[in-house]
Parts: sequence; structure tokens; C-alpha cells
Amino acid sequence: MKKVNEVSQLAGVSKRTLQFYDDEGLLPAERSEGNYRLYDDAALERLWQILVYREMELDLKEIKYLMTLSDKERNQFLREKIKKLKQQIKHLDGQMEFISYVQNHGMLPIPPECERKKKTYVQSISELRKMKNQKREEKEK
Repeated sequence: MKKVNEVSQLAGVSKRTLQFYDDEGLLPAERSEGNYRLYDDAALERLWQILVYREMELDLKEIKYLMTLSDKERNQFLREKIKKLKQQIKHLDGQMEFISYVQNHGMLPIPPECERKKKTYVQSISELRKMKNQKREEKEK
């Protein structure tokens, strides 16, 4: 069994972090007669998993949920997470391209009066951005 100081140094996290994980039910610690937190090998394995998930930038709620899943369910959760990240990357790529377009070509002109009656400025900008994204996607194919 290891005390908080030992585990803190081993893991590279503060004692307060270990206490917080315990308080949140994420890393329950056993208690000594003097009420010190003690960690066994199973707790160290659990802490390792928590730190790996934190490196993935998962929040504590997600980590707590993941720790309850079977391997199959955990893999499915991680597949979904990757899918969402790919969507975010695609969105950010489009955003960077739109910003670069404005940077290189200057501010977009205000739509002519006849177009403004049919759609709002926001709708016009959205359409321009979609056109830029479609052109980028066509180039990628």
C-alpha cells in the first residue's frame, strides 16, 4: 500500500488532485488507522487509466462513465469520440479556409440591394462559406 505522497510523486500529480479524485468517487482510497489515504496496485492501475484519459482531454464525467464500461463499450465510446473530433477538424479546416480567404482577398462585399431583399446578411455569408467549403471538398476528391 502506498500513501498519498508516494502516489503523488509516482504519478506526477498533486496530492490535492488525488484527494479530489477520491472525493469524486473516481479513485477511491482505502484509509489507514490514522485516516491516511492508502492506494493498492488496483488503485494505481485505475489512476493510470484516469491519467491516460485526461491526456485525451476527456472530462471527469466522461472518465467516470468510461470506467464503468466493458472493453467493447469503451471502444465504441472512443470510436464515437474520434468521429466527433474528425467532424470538429473538418469544421475548423473550413473556418481556417474562410478566414484565409478574407485575409487574402479582403472583406467580402455587401450583397447588392436586390439580393438583400431575398436573404439576410447572415444567410449570404453562410452561403459564401458553404461555396468555399464545397470547392475545397471538390479539390480534395
